[in-house]
Amino acid sequence: MIHTVKVHNNNNINMFTVESGKNLLDFLRENSLYVSTPCGGQGTCGKCRVKVKGLMKEPSEKEKTLLKSLGDANDLRLACYNTVEADIEVYLGYSDKEASIVTEGIEKNIDIAPLLGKKSLKLDVPDINDQKSDVDRIIEAISLFSTKDSGIASSIVSGTDKSVDYITMESLETIRELPKIIRKDYIVTVISYEGKIIGVEQGNTEDKNYGVAVDIGTTTIAAYLYDLKTGNKLDVYSTLNPQGKYGADVLSRIEYTNKSSSNQLEMHKIIIDSLNKIIGIFEQNNGILREYIYSIVFAGNTTMMHFLMDLPARYLALSPFIPVTTRMYKVKSSELGININKSGLAIVLPCVSAYIGADTVAAVLSSNMNKSDEIYLLIDIGTNGEIVLGNKDWMYSCSTAAGPAFEGANIQYGVGGIKGAIDKVNFTDKLEYHTIGSEKALGICGSGIVDAVAGMLEKGIIDETGRFIDKTEYSPENDSLGRDYIERLEEIDGMNSFILARREETEINSNIIITQKDVRELQNAKAAIAAGIKVLIKQAGVIGEDIKKVCLAGGFGNYINISSAFKIGLLPSDLNEKNVVSIGNAAGAGAIEGLLSKYNLDEMETIKNKIKYVELSAMVDFVDEYVNCMFFE
Repeated sequence: MIHTVKVHNNNNINMFTVESGKNLLDFLRENSLYVSTPCGGQGTCGKCRVKVKGLMKEPSEKEKTLLKSLGDANDLRLACYNTVEADIEVYLGYSDKEASIVTEGIEKNIDIAPLLGKKSLKLDVPDINDQKSDVDRIIEAISLFSTKDSGIASSIVSGTDKSVDYITMESLETIRELPKIIRKDYIVTVISYEGKIIGVEQGNTEDKNYGVAVDIGTTTIAAYLYDLKTGNKLDVYSTLNPQGKYGADVLSRIEYTNKSSSNQLEMHKIIIDSLNKIIGIFEQNNGILREYIYSIVFAGNTTMMHFLMDLPARYLALSPFIPVTTRMYKVKSSELGININKSGLAIVLPCVSAYIGADTVAAVLSSNMNKSDEIYLLIDIGTNGEIVLGNKDWMYSCSTAAGPAFEGANIQYGVGGIKGAIDKVNFTDKLEYHTIGSEKALGICGSGIVDAVAGMLEKGIIDETGRFIDKTEYSPENDSLGRDYIERLEEIDGMNSFILARREETEINSNIIITQKDVRELQNAKAAIAAGIKVLIKQAGVIGEDIKKVCLAGGFGNYINISSAFKIGLLPSDLNEKNVVSIGNAAGAGAIEGLLSKYNLDEMETIKNKIKYVELSAMVDFVDEYVNCMFFE
């Protein structure tokens, strides 16, 4: 039997026909309709909430439990628990909210030296006395340029003798096209890479030389369009990573790809399709053709790089955590299915280990740790926390399984950095909070959770062990907390909780609360990060006072209140709060540096080889530090 499903997504309404019995989440995924699924559709997170109108089967007890906290929102259902059994209408709700994605990072003055060069040439017209072949005619024209000239002559001609023996044209496809390209007016533009001519274009297209840098995050994608002739940034585009429909964390996605080779290919195609869509947006926004984009540089964690290259990621998740490769790759973009110039290159930046990826290598470059005599600490906090400690002479790194608390996944009312997410909380005489976009509250994101727990700790609402003080311990007559705070303490479903936003203030028509379980989730996450930092400090044989700069990278690092991070012990107390800076999307900034200069690509190879990876699961010290860091300092 066939049913009709009408889907309301933002201001769009789409009609679909669906076979009876089709799982609702599978249907949404297959039609590229985004719904939050941090657990990958395993039925444990309760985040794939959609509003449904029409006949549905009765919810199971487990679904009722997961939805129970939503008050009067009786028409909400969990997509993963339900099948299409009749004609229905589905409202995607806050799942389609615009995400607030950090794209800015440290900007530097870079001497432009792109990996691919372009140079226009005016060729001699052949005659009966000049019967050189088309290939030789181009190579002879190149050899006339001094190696001091910019562009193709410098990149192709090797050595001081400018011998044409060093110049090659190895692409048979390029050679086949030469007769047609050359004979229009004998003006051509050659494209070079490492002493080879890899493309020839008709006319003078020397000024049309563009490149793209991409940070493929587990949660988000940030892409940057640059003019490689001038070094100017032309456009920036960011979006949620569409792979998120198979889980908020890399392990859920790896598990999905392990089920079949077709699933692995699908994960690859999802990211490639998204990249091609972004390139199309760059075309439209900037009036350029994708044929004039010649290079695209990728940063991302090791799992994302495996998915990008369609490599099996199975063994990244199994001890002893062995990647297929951690090397840098410079491949034809067409090999990956990326639609830029047919001679274009895709550069996949190097990784260090299964859990220290190309994003960390790029972030080190952006932070300038690799050039510093002083000791830096770089922290990128997400589902995993990547940490690097060191300077230009040495570097230690580790990755901590912080869990998805900072991303909001394991928090009852947790959401990502979307409009309406509570991102700041201020505990003064009365509680005040701020939401992204200043919209009505619909949940709380990572920076808001840290603020809230820090404030509750300071007010004595929770103690150093993370335990909520029972409401009965307070008396309005003699307690210094204040009535506003006392009234926010409630026992909900047998669990002590604190109301951040009251029902009438929210978009979801429900109190937004922080529960005792939420506090425990945050404790686990912050303990993993803090313990990782302490182990690296001990491994390096330094002390906290020796660290002169602490760089917080990524979206969470950009928005977090640094004072709150110290209050809850996310950042150890022996670090100097004055030395902490947010450096934005450092992975994206590092990818940009590699796009603009081939010498920065070489430097990232050096950084990769300099970083010593410390496997925390093999360190006895880590377990001890983790237990100690569970307490709030």
